[in-house]
Amino acid sequence: MKLPFKAFAAAGTLLFLLSLAVPAPLFADGVDYQEFQEDPLETAIRKLASPGDIEWDKEEMISGGAPDFIKDMKWPLKSCTFSRGFSRKRRRHTGVDLLAPKGTPVLAVLDGVVEVVSNGGPGFRGYGKVIVINHNGKLWTLYSHNSSNDVKVGQRVKQGDVIAKVGRTGRATANHLHFEVRNAKGTPLDPLKYLPKEGMPVKR
Repeated sequence: MKLPFKAFAAAGTLLFLLSLAVPAPLFADGVDYQEFQEDPLETAIRKLASPGDIEWDKEEMISGGAPDFIKDMKWPLKSCTFSRGFSRKRRRHTGVDLLAPKGTPVLAVLDGVVEVVSNGGPGFRGYGKVIVINHNGKLWTLYSHNSSNDVKVGQRVKQGDVIAKVGRTGRATANHLHFEVRNAKGTPLDPLKYLPKEGMPVKR
């Protein structure tokens, strides 16, 4: 037997009224409300860092990481004292400071091509005498506050070659090497994460 249209309409109205009377859940299923309070990158990091089989590296997620050959990097000084570390916080410091006597040889940490030799010119204010080496277009290392720069732009250097001497040029209050590592995005990376534990200097 077919029900008249009016009966269908009445049933529909009754169901609608019943749905209004039943309290809705306080939170919708599957909605991540914390996400509304976060930067998209923070959300991605939180979700990827949640418990699971894979360990995610927050710094590499932010920076894009580093090429595999970075693991072969050596210390730029044979002997030194650790003065100041890398920091992304308020007092941002994009490298490490290594104390050593004036004239101590500064060594290339990897094979590469010298890309910058400057006396603190545009883009390097405060660095004093600075050298930047390009490592296969995937990694750059920077050495600054040198008393002398002993290489030329375009020169190929081998790991361990003397490229400069420690000094206190630029904005430096003591003889030391300010050393930076940057990836293909130009993002500074913490050198201590990649330099070998062997030969690590003592902290001041």
